[in-house]
Amino acid sequence: MKRTNRAVRLLIGSAAAAMALAGLAAPTASAATPQVTAGCSGLSCFGLDPVNAGCGADAYTVESVGSAKGTIELRYSPSCKANWARISGASAGQWFSVQDDKNWFQWWRTTGATGYGNMVDGTGAAMACIDGGVCTHWH
Repeated sequence: MKRTNRAVRLLIGSAAAAMALAGLAAPTASAATPQVTAGCSGLSCFGLDPVNAGCGADAYTVESVGSAKGTIELRYSPSCKANWARISGASAGQWFSVQDDKNWFQWWRTTGATGYGNMVDGTGAAMACIDGGVCTHWH
């Protein structure tokens, strides 16, 4: 009987070693791509802060336009389906805006050299402007 138990243990040990060599061992934890959790979508994002609503994590700059008054960016979040304007290199007090294709605006005034405004519906086209007519194209 002792031989049988020893043979079984040896067989189990050999099978475990073979599985490990073949890459069939128990799965290990791996780094996963973080999932973006948006707090709004499209029109429900209107007027909300993009960072507080969770829309900044996957956002990207659609277009950027520079001028003597600063650089204006049209930002877009795929998870939130929303746009907003971001400005840099501006003087404190510089007005900037974002507009969607439904004529909903968000106007903001910088308190420093950089800033961003709240969101508009991004399910259609949008553009961002610095006061004085410097704007991105409609996207």
